[in-house]
This record gives sequence, structure tokens and C-alpha cells, in this order.
Amino acid sequence: MNRSNRVAAWLGSILSVVVGVWALGSLALPFGLVGGAVAALFGLAFGVLALFARAWGRWRKIAVAGIAISTLALLVAAAEVAYFVLSE
Repeated sequence: MNRSNRVAAWLGSILSVVVGVWALGSLALPFGLVGGAVAALFGLAFGVLALFARAWGRWRKIAVAGIAISTLALLVAAAEVAYFVLSE
């Protein structure tokens, strides 16, 4: 494993969690649905990037946690869209 793969795994793992938590936080705001969904997609992409860069040990666990948080944010966004559509 060369240095660029290590940096990609580290950066992707950290960014997947940070952006996933940011997505969940922005979904709580009144007009944060679109921004939260897009941020969740980016968090998911960063987590997958870390796994493709062969993240190991704790960085792999952090990347999987980031993927789970981003997936939860996407599910919350879908539930909000369903609520808004069905409530009218």
C-alpha cells in the first residue's frame, strides 16, 4: 500500500463521518432537505472511496460508520419527502 492510498483511506474515512453528521444536522433545519440529501450522497461517496482505497483497522470501521450515518441521513430525507407529499 503506497502513501496515496493511505491518505485517501484516512481522508475518506474522516470526511464520510463529518459530512454524514453534517447531513443529519442540516436535515433538521426547515429548508435543509436538499442540502442534507446532497451532503449525505457525498458522505456515502467518501466512505466508499475509503473502502476502495483499502482502508484498514480503525479507518475501515470509521468509513463503515460514515456510510451508515450517510445512509441514515438519506433515509430521513426520503421520510421527510414522503411526509410532505402525503400530508398535502
